[in-house]
Amino acid sequence: MADDIQINPASAGKTGDAGTTGTSQPAQGGSAQPASTGTTPASTGQKPPTNISLLEETDMIAAVSDASQNKRTVPDLVTQKFPDLVKLIEETESMNKDERDYWFQILPIMTEDQIGKFRDILLNEKMQLNKLDKEYENKLDKLNEKHMIEWKEFETKEKRQAIAGAEKKSQEEEKHKEEELLARLAEL
Repeated sequence: MADDIQINPASAGKTGDAGTTGTSQPAQGGSAQPASTGTTPASTGQKPPTNISLLEETDMIAAVSDASQNKRTVPDLVTQKFPDLVKLIEETESMNKDERDYWFQILPIMTEDQIGKFRDILLNEKMQLNKLDKEYENKLDKLNEKHMIEWKEFETKEKRQAIAGAEKKSQEEEKHKEEELLARLAEL
């Protein structure tokens, strides 16, 4: 029976209302926001974002909701607050469109520590990919240089063979002309 007990965030700090069963109902007055006294991250099961006021959090949630309804991939609040992360997310090669959309939607409710770790992961990925690209370019340049040298050697060899062939042909023609001249002189 203890498994059926749920804590009403609006009344968690009040005495006598610590455990209500069924679905949670808003506090009297119709407000759906939890009371600020008595609620702790442990009692709600969530970690509150650090350094974010209740007004900012409400704006972020509204921005995420508006973005979902308008089918925009990047909420304006995210673009304004995290322009560097938006650029990193858009440029990463390890995410598809759905994964990018997920991160754009979840970013406003992440803690500063989570955002920092996420930023570090994306920056590390970018650095590693740049490093691999440079290594690939260096190897490609070396390979191109090697093939260029081989190609020049091949061209030089062909030119030498062509010159040698032309010299041989010229020598044969001269020898043939000499023989003709000698044959004419012999006839005289």
